[in-house]
Amino acid sequence: MTDAPRSLAAALSGGPRSAIAALVALVVLLAAACGNTAIPPSAAATASATPSAAASRSAGPSATPKVDPAATALNGFVALVTKDGFSYQATFTGQSRHSTDIFPIRSGLLQVSGDDVLVRATWTLQGHRYPVEHRYVAGKAWIRYDTSDTWHRLTFKPADSMAAFASIRTKADVTYLGIVKSGGTTYYQVSFRSAIVNPVMIPARNLSEAVVTSPKLTLLIDASGRPVKGTAEIDGHGRVSGQLQEIVIDLTVTFTKVGQAVTIKAP
Repeated sequence: MTDAPRSLAAALSGGPRSAIAALVALVVLLAAACGNTAIPPSAAATASATPSAAASRSAGPSATPKVDPAATALNGFVALVTKDGFSYQATFTGQSRHSTDIFPIRSGLLQVSGDDVLVRATWTLQGHRYPVEHRYVAGKAWIRYDTSDTWHRLTFKPADSMAAFASIRTKADVTYLGIVKSGGTTYYQVSFRSAIVNPVMIPARNLSEAVVTSPKLTLLIDASGRPVKGTAEIDGHGRVSGQLQEIVIDLTVTFTKVGQAVTIKAP
């Protein structure tokens, strides 16, 4: 046992790790010499396993994917407006701009029950007010240009419908524009093809061949997808006294009674 101190001193000169290894060896030798007892290897194994156990404890659960509120709103909107029998009401004001004139549009009302539609608005032309009304019921269309006027039949296809969401079938028909904050509330802005006022409603006797070319409704929806308010731009053209003119109808639209039943009857 006289050589042990010299071996320990030599090991210490090799650095801390060598010193520790030598110290462990010395303890083992002393124990073996005194008690002649075998040393189990479990202590060394336990020490070497400690880092991996700590690493296992440090590994936390995987992060839960975040829900996109914009996608939730958009999905809810499409599901709502494509639901069979969906009913709602909207009010609007605006103007109809022509090549030479601008006609105010006031007291606008849009009512929709499934495929049935009612549109009513007062137009001011040359100082005279015309309360124009359109109805589309069971695939048939009518219009009158004054309360004293008789109803006239219109040739209308389902694609000509003045319902706000008539062109939406899937999410692909809607363009997402981003987040808008108003009055402390977060809204989601979307746009899609929509003509809630067709140029055929302009009460001008010298207007003919009025058609819609590129209508668009830019709309704010809430977190659940309910329509709230928006602006419409309905581009078209028509012949005024035989002369072809561009027509642009600008509207501010507010949706009310969303999901509530409304009744629309044929004239």
